Amino acid sequence: MTPELARLGHVALETPDLDGSLEFFCDAVGFEEVERNGDTSYLRAVDEFDHHSIVLSEADEPGVDHIGWQTRKPEYLGEFEEILDEQDIDVTGIDAGEELGQGEAFRFTTPTGHEFEFYYEMEKPDPPAERRSKLKNKTYSRTTTNPIAPRRIDHVQLWDPAANDFREWLQQALNFRVQERYNRADGSRWGTFLSANGNKIEAAVIEDEDAGNDPALHHIAYKVDTADDLFDAHDAMNEHGIPTDGIGQHSISRGKFLYVRDPVSGHRIEFNAGGYLVFDPEWETIEWQEGDLDDRQWIGQIESKARVNY
Repeated sequence: MTPELARLGHVALETPDLDGSLEFFCDAVGFEEVERNGDTSYLRAVDEFDHHSIVLSEADEPGVDHIGWQTRKPEYLGEFEEILDEQDIDVTGIDAGEELGQGEAFRFTTPTGHEFEFYYEMEKPDPPAERRSKLKNKTYSRTTTNPIAPRRIDHVQLWDPAANDFREWLQQALNFRVQERYNRADGSRWGTFLSANGNKIEAAVIEDEDAGNDPALHHIAYKVDTADDLFDAHDAMNEHGIPTDGIGQHSISRGKFLYVRDPVSGHRIEFNAGGYLVFDPEWETIEWQEGDLDDRQWIGQIESKARVNY
């Protein structure tokens, strides 16, 4: 049986000013700081039980350390290592607790240059008692959280000059499934929208037309409950003096969006509402052609294409 990934778990980011970035991530956007260890902070969204979905570390320059994916079973870690070894891809073992809250893991560089981490175990710490929801299926009481706080991690958008090679490798080596794709007028692929678990888009892979650029992260998307939450978040960002991109609606995925960027590090968070889930085992990939829609959006446009490298 082919080993499987369960989901996108977390993204580890680097910033030149940890405290300055925490003002954005926690004070403005509403993430919860679960734990801090020296110059590294572990954050999660308000409906998440896992120890963290963002790791934020101080470094000389903004960067992306790795993107973490959880395997569906613990034994799949070893099976994935074997697959990577067969492709002569070196892996670096990570001891349990080296990344706080997480069990044993390993990291590796994909053939086109993205930094991935695979793990299975993750602690699920309770919030402080005075902030714990009385509902057992929630973490934080809404009376104690930022009213615009996102709920849970949803997807990442990755740019790559070798996007076609990268998405083929994701499909063949890691068993990612293609949910939607977008082709240019000349037949070349602009973007592929893939799922690790088969239920929703978790990795949007976009071709960077500048072959001289390195692979990079455009944004991390987090779910909110309704489109109204996007307007509340937009209002709050204006109060904080943080520029926004959107509000709008993607054609691909049908997700409604608002993008905001950390002024210190340039890391971008998408507030995302809507979209759809796939449970059909015979799902046929949705294919878009250039010209189907204006600039690939249904409502609104996205102005900023800036990314952060690994």
